Amino acid sequence: MKIIYGVSGEGLGHVFEAMELASRLKSEGHTVKILTYGERAFAFLRPFDVLCIEGVHLEVTSRGGFSLPLTFLKNLHIIGFYVKNWTRLKKEISDFKPDVFITAFEPYTTLISHIFHKPLVSIDNQNELLYIQRPKGINWFSFKLTRWSTRACTWGASHYIVKSFNKINPSKNNLHYVFPIIQSETRKLKSITGDHVFLYLTKPNPELIKILKTISEKFIVYCNGKVGVDGNIVYRASGGDDYLEDLRTCKAIIATTGFSLIADAFFLKKPYFGVPLKNQFEQAYNARILRKFSIGEFSECVKKDEIESFFKYLPDYRTMLEKYNFDPADEEMMLTAVLGKIKQN
Repeated sequence: MKIIYGVSGEGLGHVFEAMELASRLKSEGHTVKILTYGERAFAFLRPFDVLCIEGVHLEVTSRGGFSLPLTFLKNLHIIGFYVKNWTRLKKEISDFKPDVFITAFEPYTTLISHIFHKPLVSIDNQNELLYIQRPKGINWFSFKLTRWSTRACTWGASHYIVKSFNKINPSKNNLHYVFPIIQSETRKLKSITGDHVFLYLTKPNPELIKILKTISEKFIVYCNGKVGVDGNIVYRASGGDDYLEDLRTCKAIIATTGFSLIADAFFLKKPYFGVPLKNQFEQAYNARILRKFSIGEFSECVKKDEIESFFKYLPDYRTMLEKYNFDPADEEMMLTAVLGKIKQN
């Protein structure tokens, strides 16, 4: 089958997932063309057949919180891009002659699949939010906004593959709950407990860095490509060769609460202190996974005593992590099964 695979370029979770799934699809004999946006996404997906589009990047305030007005203003250029390039993009997709579309929370792919009247498969963790009650302590508007954006990005899919740590009985025949995929490179890692803390930030957080400088631990920090040494903090560039080794050998993780890194923490048995992006519902919801499964803690406004308390209970978190095991290939096997059903029909 010929597959158009649309990948959100905001953050790298969907990108790393796409690298794994696209490789599997090609090994199964499918032809894959990827649609994505953003320099980092394009850099990682360059080995594949990639068509560059435009998409939404989240903007934050100087205090590190998600800003809806700023995000809206900074992304207005997207309209002009599609007005200018609509005919070219449509022709390139038409020339590819796709049989099916996959969207990883990428709305243009969803729209163009319906224009071509082709089946659409949605793969994400966001669709779980459509089937839950608003958790306590989470802003009502943020909850509703995330639900609306989820529907807008994935409407009308023939199948929804929903990544979740909760194996829920689906309410619809086209709804498939799976454990999140773990990259093949990560599956090969032998996790050990070293002497450093792995820290990953999608946006700069100077207040958190200031706190960490007062704590007698070694921190290896991945944030915006910054490189260098500052006291007990070592900065490394994202995408470097050291990333997996630093993750494999860390004693714990402190990071924004992206779904993919939390999945890696479960798989590698790493306690996790979450720093969710403020005012961003998905990050706030993901952070509560850490507390629900007792594998870590979280705070939107981090204080020194919270970090110190987290370190104090690392042995307890590791004990809980040993209880959780899941199939790292669950998601890819479900995608293979879903594509088989589509081909039969």
